[in-house]
Amino acid sequence: MDLVVLVAFSSWLAPALASSADDDKDYDSAFQYDYESLRIGGLVFAVVLFLLGIALIVTRKCTCSKTDKSR
Repeated sequence: MDLVVLVAFSSWLAPALASSADDDKDYDSAFQYDYESLRIGGLVFAVVLFLLGIALIVTRKCTCSKTDKSR
């Protein structure tokens, strides 16, 4: 599981490190969203949550009682 997190985190950092090499940006101009990093971060977050959900289902740590008593 740690390897998956490491790979996901490193794939998320790769575009950020590549974009930091661009020194020709004007930081005094109006604010611009970095949609590529936002999209990649969201996808990594979704994949991590998906894998945690699958791991939770597989390990059966979530015990839902199916024998509820009717009152």
